[in-house]
Amino acid sequence: MKKLFVLIVVACMFVSFGLAATTLENVVKSGKLTVATDMTAVPMQYRDASGNPTGFTVELMELAAKEMGVELVWQDVAWESLIPSLLSGKADMIAANMSMTLTRMKSIRFSDPFFLTGIVAIARKDSPLQNWKELADPSVKMGATMGSVHADFIEQEWGKDASLYDNLAEWMTDIKLGRIDSVMDDEMICVELVNKNPDLKILDGYVRPDTYGLAFRQDKDSDSLVEWFNWFLKWEKLTGEYGKIYEKYVGKAWEPSFIID
Repeated sequence: MKKLFVLIVVACMFVSFGLAATTLENVVKSGKLTVATDMTAVPMQYRDASGNPTGFTVELMELAAKEMGVELVWQDVAWESLIPSLLSGKADMIAANMSMTLTRMKSIRFSDPFFLTGIVAIARKDSPLQNWKELADPSVKMGATMGSVHADFIEQEWGKDASLYDNLAEWMTDIKLGRIDSVMDDEMICVELVNKNPDLKILDGYVRPDTYGLAFRQDKDSDSLVEWFNWFLKWEKLTGEYGKIYEKYVGKAWEPSFIID
């Protein structure tokens, strides 16, 4: 009798596992897609004068939610809290200007790349710095967003620590006050900053190319959600919807890249 009871329990467990819903199924059933991001990266994702989410990534995700037939729920957190929010289950995915790196892929998984850019460095316009390679000098004080790949690069490649900040607004204050000499960030963001702050400049050269990816948990339940978004990206590029969003925020026509398309 006891043996029969154990067999029944094991059988029930297998049935339960077999009926477990995937992340995509749960999202569709609940009617809500919860997305973690950091709304401080103009023009990728940020808040307008009225406090409403806007930007390239925001419009791309609004289009995804429309195609999926669900409500889009933003979870606006500090950059260093993005991955913990995803892994703890507070969000279904991350949509931000997140660089796809091998280090990050140890703990999370990425969709196909959705944006191609490059890393550049900015400094005050009156700074003697001209090229990003000059930043390797030990006397140059660097700043970086906490949890960013730029902070890792500064430490690993140049062997020095950067002043770390919660967000862009904080390091912008310090670079203008002269507390730090330079900051590295995505080209899209730096171009926007320099356009709005004529006392800043972009240093010559690219530190490296960069690609953004949508991020998900590394579990089988997320497989179908990742596959859905991979095809979503292809589909919107084919239909021209991706190009409309790209041109609106980048200021030029989108063209397929042999690197990511």
